[in-house]
Order: sequence, then C-alpha cells, then structure tokens
Amino acid sequence: MSDVMFIQKRMHRSPAFRKLTASSILVLLEFLSRRQMVKIGRRDRWVTKNNGEIVLTYTEITAKFRIARSTFRNSIDQLVKLGFIDIAHHGGGMMKDSSQYGISERWRDYGKEEFIKKSRKKDNRKLGYTKDNWEEQTGRKRKHKSKIGISNDTNSSITNDTRNHPIPVTPSINHTTHKIDPNYYIQKGLEVLKAMYPARYH
Repeated sequence: MSDVMFIQKRMHRSPAFRKLTASSILVLLEFLSRRQMVKIGRRDRWVTKNNGEIVLTYTEITAKFRIARSTFRNSIDQLVKLGFIDIAHHGGGMMKDSSQYGISERWRDYGKEEFIKKSRKKDNRKLGYTKDNWEEQTGRKRKHKSKIGISNDTNSSITNDTRNHPIPVTPSINHTTHKIDPNYYIQKGLEVLKAMYPARYH
C-alpha cells in the first residue's frame, strides 16, 4: 500500500464535507487511505482499482481509533447520506462476511437537484444467532428445560407424599349422633349433675 493518499482539493471545501462530524472525517480518511489508485488512458487519469471492494470492519476501527461501534455506524450512515461512500455489499459479522464499500463522488452535487440520495438499507436478513436458526448455525441441539420441579412434584416430595400414608378422618358429631345410643347422653348428663350437686345424689 502506498504512503501517499489522494484527496481532491474541492472535497474539503464542499458543503457536504462541512457537514461531517469529526468522527466521520476520520473514517472517511481511513477509507481514502485504503484505495488502490492506478493510472489509465493517455492523460494519466487516476481511478480507484478496488472501488466497491474496500473493507473497513468494526473491529479494525475500534482497535485503531478507539471509536465506539455506534459512532462508527453513525459515521457510515452520514458518509453514505452526504455522498462520500456507497455500500457495495452488506456483510454479516456473525457469518464472517465483511461489508464492502466504494468511494463515491455524489458529494459534488450535494445541495443540488441532481444529487442522488442514498442511505443504508435496513438489514432484514436475520443474520447471526436467532431463536429459530440457533441449532442450524451452531450445529448443536438446544437443551429443553424440564417442566417437572421437585417442589411441585407431589408424587416424589417427602413432605407432600400422601399416597402411602392415608390421613385419618375424624367423623363429624353432626353426622354421627344417629349411630350413638341416646342413653349415652343421659348417662353423661347424670355424671355432670352429680359433679355439680354431689349432696343430692348420695
């Protein structure tokens, strides 16, 4: 890679460039430094040989410049919106597929009717791990949680296991009086009277 970076004089004076944030300018310069410039034609016109194939990943930008991933993403959005770069290929980080970018000159027409507007397209490919594709992506089977809990298992709980230990039922007085001899209550009544008035029953 050459130590020389080509920057057009008109670029830094353009209305689009003046709208860039400091982080976006830093990211733009990094994109420009990754161009492979070659001469073509008799007039030695310089063109970008690898345009549309430039790669700049989140990992690289955060390691080199300590820029947060969200800041880098916002810078990409601004550079596309103002016409400095185009996204040639939307990659998927979880799939080890990096995005590829191209240097654009749409910024020249920014603010004019002929300016071609572009923006980052929302990624609906559902790349990476999701609930539905986890097993396919990892090649592993998902472990299903057991629905049987020890505390709720009345068949195996020691404290709640009543299968082999019948609970004795005490008959209700209201439902057992018809099974008891009426003389029982008469005898009990006499015992109470004797206890209360012992002189009368001796």
